[in-house]
Amino acid sequence: MSILKIIPVSENVTFQTYDFFFESDEPNEAELESIRYLDQVLQVEDINLVESVQRGMQTPAFTQGRIVNDPSGSGLSEHALHHFHSLVLDAYQAATQ
Repeated sequence: MSILKIIPVSENVTFQTYDFFFESDEPNEAELESIRYLDQVLQVEDINLVESVQRGMQTPAFTQGRIVNDPSGSGLSEHALHHFHSLVLDAYQAATQ
């Protein structure tokens, strides 16, 4: 299991760490390969994508909010993310009532 912690440092800087948990004290080769893939492939892709999105959000061409929305359902949107955030908000509101 891995836990990713994302910590905003400032408007344009984010710090993140990973914690890995294994069944045994030492990771096996498959687990080590998973860590390498996460570090060398997925993380590099994610960082490049997020930095590109952040640059785009600073341009006058960006007119939407922080979540891309396409009501036509083309798949070029973040409906699942918006739904998840709505569930979290509902849970917070229910807990404070």
